Formats: sequence, C-alpha cells, structure tokens
Amino acid sequence: MIRNMRDTSYIEKKLRGYLYGTACADALGRPVELLTLDQIKEKYGEHGILELTPDSPWTDDTQLMLVLARGLLRGAELELPELMSKIAEELVLWLDEPDLGAGATTRGAALSLKDRIPWNKSGISSKTCGSLMRVGILGFVYQNDPIKLVKVAQVSGRITHSHPVAEAASIAGAYSVKLALDGVDPGEMFEPLLEVTKGISKEFTQALENSYKVAYSDVGDEEGLKKLGQGWYADETFALAYFCILRYPNDYKKAIQTAVNITGDSDSVASVAGGILGARLGIDAIPVSWTEALKEKEKIGEIVEPLLEKYFQLSGSKLRS
Repeated sequence: MIRNMRDTSYIEKKLRGYLYGTACADALGRPVELLTLDQIKEKYGEHGILELTPDSPWTDDTQLMLVLARGLLRGAELELPELMSKIAEELVLWLDEPDLGAGATTRGAALSLKDRIPWNKSGISSKTCGSLMRVGILGFVYQNDPIKLVKVAQVSGRITHSHPVAEAASIAGAYSVKLALDGVDPGEMFEPLLEVTKGISKEFTQALENSYKVAYSDVGDEEGLKKLGQGWYADETFALAYFCILRYPNDYKKAIQTAVNITGDSDSVASVAGGILGARLGIDAIPVSWTEALKEKEKIGEIVEPLLEKYFQLSGSKLRS
C-alpha cells in the first residue's frame, strides 16, 4: 500500500472525528447521567443540556476507550491470545488511574486480572454497556480487516462482560465505526449489523430492529427514545445511540444533544453515537467550541499519530497478504 499525504490527511480527520466525537459526547452527557429527563429540563431548560462548558471532563467511557487504544498500540498485529494479554495488562494498569465512574463489572474484571485470573476467565456475565462503550476504536484500527475486527470485538469484550447481550453489542459498536469509515449511510448499516451479530443474542437483535423501526416512524425524538429504554444495558445503549444517528446522520451536534437528553445512561449513549458519527463525518463536523472545552484534550491529541501509524501498518499488511 502506498501511503501519501492525501491518505494521511483524510484518515486523520476521520480518526480525530472518532476520538473527539466520542469524548465530547461523553463529556456533554456526564452532568446529566443520573438525572431524569424532567430533572434535566428543570436544570437546563426545556431543550435540556446543549453545550459543553470550559474544562468539561469525560467519564470512564472515554477513559476506557483510551485504555483499549493503548492495548492495540502494543499489539494490534498480534494473534488473539497475545493481543488479549496486552489489553488485559492495560486494564490492570487502569486500576491506578482516577475513578471516573466505571461500573462494578469492569472494575471487578480488572481486579480479577490483577489477581492473575486468566483473561479468558475474568469476564462477568453482565448485560451492562462497559464493553460496548470502549470498542469503537477497533472499528478504526481494523477497518480493512473485518474478520479480525469482529473477533477482537467479541473476545476483548468478554474480558469484562461475558453476557451474550454485551457480546453482540460490542461487535455492533466496533463494526458500526468500520461501516462509518467505509462511507456507509447509517440507514444502510442495519443489515450488516444484523448479519455480524446474528445468532448471538435475541435481545440484542430485537433492540436493533426496534431502533431502526422507531427511528423511521413518525414519533418524536423524546417519545421514540423512551420506547427504546434507558441505556443501562448494552442492547438498549446501542439501540438508543443508533436511533440518534439514524435521525441525524449528517448533524453530529443535534444527534448528541438528542442522545444526552434522556432518562438513562446519557454519557454512554452519547459517546457511542458520537464515535460513530465522528468517524462518519470527520473532525470538521464537531463544534470547535466543544473540542476546546474538553478538560484533557491533549491526551487525545497525543494518541492520534501512534494510532495513524498502527492503522497504516495493519492496512498495508492486509493489502499485501
């Protein structure tokens, strides 16, 4: 594969779109995660929370996405057992980072890894969204290797969340970023997502179908989101995020404002939607005021070049094989 400046510039915009798209959405949802929609409106007005304030921190959603990214930088090209060991090591190191609100499932699995329980036995049978929220970066790194993408999404998710619902959601979360990078319209993602998650979880399949159906119905956003749940479980998290990008496939800001103003897991729903739309639309679609408002935006900037190098390394190897 020939790497040129045009390739690099285009892919870098998409990568920055994914990274900042995830983090900004996560940060916008952070203040309202534990509020009901009525409470959000009471605090922020009838339209809810709409803008990031200066020095807005993200949550464990972005934090753990960056943890997974570091694991990929250490060994994305390796076979699954060796790669999972690298990711497991990064999860153990993460335990020393500030607690940004990680769920009991992810923390419990990481503690098991620290106690030398093997990575293929550390997962907990939980339907929560902790594995889904971090896997979008796999869709970037393995964009040109969909077979490995699905395998890594499935197995890396199991390190913490071994329930079939979480497993299917993890695959969908990663694969949807790959599809976004491929230029697939959100409405056209439905069939490929059904295919790659086929037979894993009836609950997830039903949630995905409901999301598609409700998004193309004539109900309003608020009522449509209520029909899909609150997002505490991975199938609902993805369904809610998918609904938002189906409704606003070309408007990052509106999609994320819609995603956070719910009764439920606002930051996780938004971060999943934000990563997919950020990858689809690129960094230019994200308000500059939002990226500038991130408290630790330099952490994202530092990882861009290493991830680009890994992307081109893997893409070149795949094209030569």
